[in-house]
Amino acid sequence: MAAWPAGVPRVYCPIAPPAQVHPLAEKVGERSMRWLAGFGVFDGEDGLQQQIAASRVGEAVGRAAPRASEEGLQLYADWSAAAFAFDDFYCDMGPTSSRPDAFLDVAMRVLYRIERPEAARWDDTLLSDAFADLSRRVRALAPTMWPSWVTGHQDWFLGSVHGIARRAGADGGPAGIADHLATRSSDGAMRLNHSLIEMAEGARLPDELRGGPTVGAATAAAYTLVLLANDLVSHRREAEAGATNTNCVEILTPAGGAVEDGMERVVRLHDRIMCLYLRLSRQLRATGDQRLRRYIDQLSTYIRANLDWSMSAPRYQAHISGGAPAAAGTVTAWATVPLDGRLTAPAIPSIAWWWEQLR
Repeated sequence: MAAWPAGVPRVYCPIAPPAQVHPLAEKVGERSMRWLAGFGVFDGEDGLQQQIAASRVGEAVGRAAPRASEEGLQLYADWSAAAFAFDDFYCDMGPTSSRPDAFLDVAMRVLYRIERPEAARWDDTLLSDAFADLSRRVRALAPTMWPSWVTGHQDWFLGSVHGIARRAGADGGPAGIADHLATRSSDGAMRLNHSLIEMAEGARLPDELRGGPTVGAATAAAYTLVLLANDLVSHRREAEAGATNTNCVEILTPAGGAVEDGMERVVRLHDRIMCLYLRLSRQLRATGDQRLRRYIDQLSTYIRANLDWSMSAPRYQAHISGGAPAAAGTVTAWATVPLDGRLTAPAIPSIAWWWEQLR
């Protein structure tokens, strides 16, 4: 059984896991590694190949989209492998990780291939062909979701360049917590991850329902829960790479304080948002709209799936524990009560409106 990492305070998560991980999870993960290797992404990049293998993309998507079609799950897994490679090579640890000007050149080339996959590659940008292939497949599988596919990448690359620019700034320090929570979902490609879950499972909430403030608050809260958990488990890995300026642990660590102080503050914020999310979820389910219920079910599964995957993925475990990764399994070692369960807004103006949707 996997375990919550040593040295990281436990988070509160009463959301039950799905009945099963998608039965094809391991198979699609193996295919994704072969697919990505077929574009030459790993040529001369043994370290990158090991990092992507350590991400266990098959398990990640199999937990997050347990009702997906095989084609949809494969698309989600392939994108996840390419996204991890892009993030590792260009955003966090590669040659453009502290050069926003150079990163923008790369991002615009890749974005052009995403928008116009028919165009031939004209340079040696790593991953350009892989993203063009994904675009052709999205257009065939879910043509009505094509616009959100393109705008999702625009949002992701904008968030990424913001993080790189912060790292390259004069002080190199992190943003404040209000700015961080306003931009982190973009940097974390959350809209893309979510849209790929909807695409893989063939169930997308209509635009007229997803635009309301209550749905918007629940969605933003869910995304933030995923990202706060990721910040906790990835902090050591990012610290070793000198890339913690977009990590909430770093932002919430008080001046002169220890990392453990920052982690505790992240857990308090996580648990407070979790309590909000649970209440908003109940409100939306109480409307009786089956489309909203399915939407909330997907978000909740994603929150829990991310936690369970984080407990077994070598990408994080080896850095946290310094030892062998835990075996995949069901995680039950969550905090039974929230460290902060208040249903009032924290003093963070960029997210305080979420609590205003409570009824």
